[in-house]
Amino acid sequence: MLRLDQLATVPVFVLFEVAESDWSAAAAQRLQTALPRAGAEELGMLMAHDLGRIAPRVREAGVCMVGASFDPAELLSPGLPLFVELHDQYRLSLSGGGFESRLLFLGAVDRQLPSPKLQPDSGRPPTPLRVLPMALVGEAQALNAVDEQLEQDLLERGECAPPVAMALASWFGTRIAHARYMTQMDLLALLRSQYEQANLGLLADLLEACLLQPQRPVVLEHPSGAHWGWDGKRARMRFQPLDPQLPVPELTRSRLRLERAVQMGLRLHGVPWQAVAAPAQPPQALLDGRLLDGSFVIEGDNDTAPDRLRAHMDPELGLLAVDAVGADGQPLQRFHPLHEGMVADLRRLYPGVPLLSESPGPRE
Repeated sequence: MLRLDQLATVPVFVLFEVAESDWSAAAAQRLQTALPRAGAEELGMLMAHDLGRIAPRVREAGVCMVGASFDPAELLSPGLPLFVELHDQYRLSLSGGGFESRLLFLGAVDRQLPSPKLQPDSGRPPTPLRVLPMALVGEAQALNAVDEQLEQDLLERGECAPPVAMALASWFGTRIAHARYMTQMDLLALLRSQYEQANLGLLADLLEACLLQPQRPVVLEHPSGAHWGWDGKRARMRFQPLDPQLPVPELTRSRLRLERAVQMGLRLHGVPWQAVAAPAQPPQALLDGRLLDGSFVIEGDNDTAPDRLRAHMDPELGLLAVDAVGADGQPLQRFHPLHEGMVADLRRLYPGVPLLSESPGPRE
C-alpha cells in the first residue's frame, strides 16, 4: 500500500474570465469570497468528471479542490504553497491510513475555509481573470503519466464543458466569457504572453526560473541595463545608484521603470527579491554579490546629526535619493532608495529633522 509520505501532487488550474459587461466592484468582491460547501462540491464533481472525460488517466488519481477563485499570480508562487496545502488537506482526509483515490472538495462555513492558507487574499487588486486550483494526488510515477497526458491534451481540448461554465457563472454570480483547464506550463505561457505585451519579458523569465528550475541559478541582462538573477532562494537585482544632481538619461529611466515594474510583479507572485552590490561584468558576479539589507544604501561616512534632509525628486520617477544636510548647507551623506519604505525609515532614524523636496535639473 502506498504510504502517505510517498504521495505526489500535480497542479491543475481551472482558468475562467468574467465577461467584460459583468465586471464590477460587486463582481470582484464575489470572486474574492470563498464558496460554501455546496458550491465547492457541485463545481468539484462537475470539474473532476469533465477533466476525466478529457484525460481519462485523471480518474486514477485523488482530487482535492477548494471552492475559491484566485488571481493567477497568487497561485504561481515559489513552491506552489496553495497546492502544498491542498496536498496536506487530502492527506488529513485519509486519517493516517494508506492512500485511497477519493474526491475532496473544500468549501467555506461562515465564509471561512478549513485552512487560512486556502483563503483568497482580498487585499490584492481584483482582476477579471480568475483561477480555481485543483490538486491531483497519487503515486509519483502514475502522476507523471497523468501530467504528460494533460500537457498533450489540454492545450487543444482543455475548454470546460458547458455545465462547468454554467455552474461557475451561477455560484460566482457573474457571466463567464470562457473557462478552461490548464497545466502550470499552460498558465505560465499565458502570463508570459501578457507580460511580454507589457514589455515585462524579464519578469516572465524570473518567474519561470523560480517555478520550473528553482535549484538552477540564472542571470539575466536587459538592453536597458537592468541586471537580474535567481540564486535558488531569491531574485537578485544589481544595485545601480544615481547621481540625482545630474540629468537622468532616457535609457536609465527605462531601466528604473522596468526595475520597479518587475519588483511589483515579483511581490504579486510572492517571489522574494533583494538588491545586490555587484559589478556589471562578468554577469555571473551578480550571484556572488553582497546582498543589501534595509530600505536604503548609505553613501559617505558621517557622525554628525543633519540639520535637514533633502529629497531629490523626479516628476516621473519620484524619489531618486535623499541627502543629509548640515547646518552649513553642505551634504553630509546620501541615501539611495532600495524600496518605498526608505522615507519612513529615515524619519525614524532622524525624528524631528525636516524633510524638504528638491526637483532635479532638466531631463537629458
